[in-house]
Amino acid sequence: MSTRGATKELFLSTSIKLFIEHGFDQVTINQICKEMNVTKTAFYYYFKSKDELISGFFSVDNLMSNDDFLDVLSASDYANQAMKAMEVYIKHIVSAGVKMTKEYYRVYLRNEIVPLTKDKSSLLGSIIPTLIQRAKDAGQVKNAASAEDLHDSMCYIANGICLHWAMTDGGFDVLEESRRQFENLLIVK
Repeated sequence: MSTRGATKELFLSTSIKLFIEHGFDQVTINQICKEMNVTKTAFYYYFKSKDELISGFFSVDNLMSNDDFLDVLSASDYANQAMKAMEVYIKHIVSAGVKMTKEYYRVYLRNEIVPLTKDKSSLLGSIIPTLIQRAKDAGQVKNAASAEDLHDSMCYIANGICLHWAMTDGGFDVLEESRRQFENLLIVK
């Protein structure tokens, strides 16, 4: 990773740590910079605001690790690969906990951005729909809707489940519920 990339990652991790400890609204850009021993100019080189920083943390770009890819590929069939790939995004969204997931959705709502859509990355935009189509061709998915429509629905389901999870203070297993809903949608059982 380049120095620029490493510095940006350090901003993200330091900020998230402070947000979790003190709350998003209570942490200032000055505090983030002081914690990192950098100037505000350095912060603004990477981010326009704290909202952009939150968006950066929850960005789907370069989200999947090698272990995530191996986990997806280890699934027994195309339908399970598609569901596991979607679950990577869900795990990332909720990884920072309930408070940060709530903040994530608050920022996206305020900025009128849909957080998890196929437009966000090539994985969401092309790979998952391809896996769904292959699953349909192999008879693993019984829903007659197009692969693109099923993929859109999976994104809507994932957003809804993550938001519901945050609103209920993490009151259920988000991955178990998303898997159940994906199976219902795709009609895989």
